[in-house]
Amino acid sequence: MKGLPAPRKNLQLNSLAVVLSSALTSLLGLAFWAVAAKLFPAQEVGVAAATTSSAMMLSVVASLSLGAMFERFLPLAGNRAGGLLLRGYLLVAALAGVLALGLILLGPRHTLFRSGWELAAYPVFVIVLTVFALQDNTAAGLGVARWGAIKNSTQGAAKLAAVVALAATGGALAIVLSWGATAALAVCWLGLALRKRLRADARYTAGPTLPPRRELWQYFGASYGITALASIAPLIVPLVVISEIGPKASAYFAMAWSIVSALYLMLNLLVGPFVAECAAHPDNIKSLSNHFAKLVAAVAVLGGIGLAFVAPILLGFLGSDYRAHGTPLLHLAAVFMPLTVIGAVYDGLARVYRRLTLAVVTQILVTVVVIGGSILTAPSQGVLGVALSYLLAEALAAVILVGPLIRWLRELRAASPATAAPAPVPAPAELAPTFTMLDTAVTENPSSTSTPERPTVCGMS
Repeated sequence: MKGLPAPRKNLQLNSLAVVLSSALTSLLGLAFWAVAAKLFPAQEVGVAAATTSSAMMLSVVASLSLGAMFERFLPLAGNRAGGLLLRGYLLVAALAGVLALGLILLGPRHTLFRSGWELAAYPVFVIVLTVFALQDNTAAGLGVARWGAIKNSTQGAAKLAAVVALAATGGALAIVLSWGATAALAVCWLGLALRKRLRADARYTAGPTLPPRRELWQYFGASYGITALASIAPLIVPLVVISEIGPKASAYFAMAWSIVSALYLMLNLLVGPFVAECAAHPDNIKSLSNHFAKLVAAVAVLGGIGLAFVAPILLGFLGSDYRAHGTPLLHLAAVFMPLTVIGAVYDGLARVYRRLTLAVVTQILVTVVVIGGSILTAPSQGVLGVALSYLLAEALAAVILVGPLIRWLRELRAASPATAAPAPVPAPAELAPTFTMLDTAVTENPSSTSTPERPTVCGMS
């Protein structure tokens, strides 16, 4: 691969960059909300947190799981990669705008938006966040996930400076604008860098080596179905909290859960570089898988320790009320955090092999537990009941997936390099009609016989 290190070295560089960036971004995010909590009324912070959370979840739905497609298949797309990326970004941006308008019309409009400016800015905010997140997957697919990590860290620092600069306004719009404007600038920078990378890599001047169209549709169908299910709970739960418990409780929940979500996000971001590296170098899947599993386990264990002992101290910088209400949530999350290793490793291997449907059923059950548990427990137990619903759902997913994952890892370790690699792809001559989901409308009903990913049950950040 021209311009990139050897596969394992490249995975190590990208993984290290993702871990460090995720840690730094989470600290900057906590500082962002800490400053907002000091400079803005708690009610304004709660509204801004709910607005930002809903926008992020709409961006997940609008992405159509193209991020998973880019990570898995960009290494195989050849000279079609540029056109597919352009059409993909235009498609998700349009859908993001439509979904944002839908929430304005059907959601708690009077609670989240106080002026016409806020109503007008919200669709733009959702579009920016959609592209912002999709760029991380694109960078991973191109073998430079570390560029996305740099973008995230830089934007985290910039939005912190922006919220201080706009503090005099005293409104929730200033908090949201600080986030959205800096994200838009970061999107422009990374977009130019990725375009240059695409033109410089010799892989993207050759013919494509994509799998047949039917396999791509199956991957897309399963991927989008799971992602859509995973985004429902994080979209609904903040609205349940702000409606049933109030804006202040929403602020307490959002601040504590943003720390937990940062760890979940870190684990998710590690999956992308692993999948892309395996797609580009299937003969190295055994060594890459061993490295990936060890890294995920280390991050999860250290993350759990951090939630138990460090995060409550950090939360205290927001104020005594934030620490008092948020510490029980952090301790619950610390107990359950090691369980995320199962889901993350399962996710990565399932996406590499483009098979397994168990994640679809698992995500359905997780969504029901999170939403149902939050609705039942929020009025009586407050934010602690909501957190417990999330964590019980994660435990349920781990119980379902642990057996298949153990068997899969044993088979992988026993396999030779030839049998460990994904199935060979067709010759380039057979691939003219493939990867057309971005070229034309859906022409068939994709039946999920593969499992591309299992997003975490935690979606706030």
